[in-house]
Amino acid sequence: MSRPVISVIIPVYNDEKRILECVDSIFNQRTSSFSLEVIVVDNGSTDNTFSVAKNELLPKYENLRVEQCLSPGSYAARNHGLSVCKGEYTAFTDSDCKVSTDWLEHHLSLMKKQEGDCIIAGEVNFFAEASKSTEQSALDFESMFSMKQLENANNGKSITANFFCRKRIFDRHGLFDASLMSGGDVEMSQRVVRNGGKVVYCADAYVLHPARNVAELIKKRKRIVGGNWDSSLKLSRFSKKCAFLIRLFMTFLGRSKKVLKNRSLSAKRKAKLIVLLLKIMTVSYLELFKLMMGKSANRQ
Repeated sequence: MSRPVISVIIPVYNDEKRILECVDSIFNQRTSSFSLEVIVVDNGSTDNTFSVAKNELLPKYENLRVEQCLSPGSYAARNHGLSVCKGEYTAFTDSDCKVSTDWLEHHLSLMKKQEGDCIIAGEVNFFAEASKSTEQSALDFESMFSMKQLENANNGKSITANFFCRKRIFDRHGLFDASLMSGGDVEMSQRVVRNGGKVVYCADAYVLHPARNVAELIKKRKRIVGGNWDSSLKLSRFSKKCAFLIRLFMTFLGRSKKVLKNRSLSAKRKAKLIVLLLKIMTVSYLELFKLMMGKSANRQ
């Protein structure tokens, strides 16, 4: 019996060093139960990412494709990957991630036990990169609040840092919303759940994600607010925009309470983390007001 093909799709933008490490980790997996196809989709990088992928990765790996998608946004790039991939199964991760040795083996084993349309949300663990300065408050933030895939799965969603499914799901439920700069993975997975599918968590199929520093967290926050704006807030009533502001404040309060209750953090680390939470909430407010005044959502 022939082995199933799993297509791993990786969008990349201006990440010439980490895309090499990401692809290496994917091809270094054990592949005893499947055949592997990897598709790197450059999203119009302005550095050497596209040429590095073609010149250094293509000669190294037989089952690799390097594509280019000039429509801005990672979801447009992922959709392009879906248009050319050959696998029965599709997996997604990000160019800054490194996957675990049995990443796809665990995904595939769990998927074979599922009936109907299913997305598997794999675990995401964080580490501090040696190549950049990452504040302790940022690492604490990531570990406590970012990419909580068990919580995501319990709420019927998954993120594409570690997202696995049968390719047919996209034929049945449609592609990622390429107009979104953030949250397109959540929107897609919730769309599947609304139509009778499910999201299942897998702790063993984990990837390693570098913790963002404070500047990167702020940039990401602006993009998330922009994604919410484009997907639901732009054409909504003023009351819905106010409700979004209230949710931001309630999130700040809830996370601050969780920080204060965390016994593993010193008082100094708690204080710095709460200050970061306050900064993130303030940036979110300012970004929403700018969008209401006509600013375009951040693309990257």
